[in-house]
Amino acid sequence: MLKKPIWNTLVQIIGKILTILISLITTAILTRKLGTGVYGAFILTTSVFLLLDALADFGSRAIGVREASKNPNRSEEIYQELTGLRLILANIGFVIGMIIIFTFEGFAQIKLAALISLSMIFFTSLAGSLEIVFQTRMRLDLKTIMDVSFPLFFLILLLIYPLKLTLVGVMVMYLVSRIVSLIIGQKLTHRPAWIVKFKQIGTWLKELWPMGVYLLVFTAYDRAVDSMMISHFLSMNEVAWYGLSYKIYGNLVQPAYFFVASIFPLLSSPIPGKRKLFFSSLSLIIIGLAITAPLLSWLAPWIINILGGIEFGPAIAVLRILIFAMIFAYLNHLLGFTLIARGSQKSILFVGTVVLVVNIIGNWLVIPRWGINGAAGVTVLTEALSMILLGGQLLRQRDNLRIITDKLP
Repeated sequence: MLKKPIWNTLVQIIGKILTILISLITTAILTRKLGTGVYGAFILTTSVFLLLDALADFGSRAIGVREASKNPNRSEEIYQELTGLRLILANIGFVIGMIIIFTFEGFAQIKLAALISLSMIFFTSLAGSLEIVFQTRMRLDLKTIMDVSFPLFFLILLLIYPLKLTLVGVMVMYLVSRIVSLIIGQKLTHRPAWIVKFKQIGTWLKELWPMGVYLLVFTAYDRAVDSMMISHFLSMNEVAWYGLSYKIYGNLVQPAYFFVASIFPLLSSPIPGKRKLFFSSLSLIIIGLAITAPLLSWLAPWIINILGGIEFGPAIAVLRILIFAMIFAYLNHLLGFTLIARGSQKSILFVGTVVLVVNIIGNWLVIPRWGINGAAGVTVLTEALSMILLGGQLLRQRDNLRIITDKLP
C-alpha cells in the first residue's frame, strides 16, 4: 500500500533537494545584493501575501483531492468547479491586498514592489488548481517538475539580470517565473488550467469553510504574524534575520508535507488498512526526525553563513530554536491530514483558532523583550500545542467511533 506513496515522496524529496540547492544560490544572491534592510522588505512582502494565497486556496486543494478521490467519475467536473471558486477568492484576496498595501506602514516605501507581488495571486491560484489534478492522480512526480521550474527560472533570471538589483526587479522576475511554471504545469496535466465552472459555489463554500478558515489561521500564525510584529517592534534587519532562518525551517518541514500528501488519497479512499497505514507512516516520520534534527542543529552555523554571510549571524540561534518546532510540525502534518481525510475540518479549525490566539499573544509579549529568539520560541510553543490538540481530537474521534460501533447489533 505504501509503495506508490513512498515513490511519490522520494521523487518530491529529490525535487525538494534540487529546490533547496537552487534556493541556496538564490538566497545567497538576494541577501548579498539586496542587503539586510531590503531583504527584510522582501521577506515581509512575501510572508504577508502568503496569507492572501491561503484565502485564494481556502482549503480547496485538500478537500478537492479528497472529493475527487472518492468520486473519480466526477473528478474533471470537480476540478473545473474548484478552479472557478479559487479565481473568485483570488479576486477577493487581491482587493484585501490592495487595502493592506495602502494602509500598513510596513509597505509605505515599497508599494510598487508589493503591488507586483500581489498580482501573482491569480497565477498561483491556477497553479494550485493543477496541483489538485496531480495529487488525485498520484502523479506528484509531475507536480515536482512544475514546482522545481518556478525557483529554477527565477534563479536563471537573477543570474542574467543586467541591471542593479532592486526589490521591484526581484518581484517582476518572481511574477514571470510563476507564469512560466504555470504553463509547464498545464502542459504536464494535458488540460488547460483556465477551464472553469462557476457552479455550486455555495455548496463548495459550505464544505470548505472550516478547512479554509483554518488555512487562513495557520498561515497567519505560521508566516504573517511573526514578520508583521517583528517589523512593528524591531526593524527590517530583524525581519531579514528571522526571515532567513524561517525560510530554512519552512524547507525542512516540506518532506513531511510531501509524504503525508502522498498518502492522503489513500487515507481518504474507502479501503481497509488505514489504521496500519497511519502507524507505519508515524514510525517513518519519527525515525526520520531522530536522524535529521540533531544533524541540522549542528550544521546551523554553516547553513546560515553559506546563505547569508556574516551579516546574518543572529539567525543561527533562531534556526536552532526552530528545529524544535520542526519536530512537532512533522507530527502535525500527519495528524492534521488524517483528520481531514475523516471529514473533521471543524476540529482542525478549533485547533488552529486556539493556536493563533496563543501565537499572537505570545509574540506580542515576547518580541519586545527577547526579540527574534523569543519569536522563534513562540513558534515552538504553538507547534507543540497544536500537536497536543490535534492528537486529542483524533483520540476523541476514535473513542466516539468505538462507542457507536459497540451499540450496533
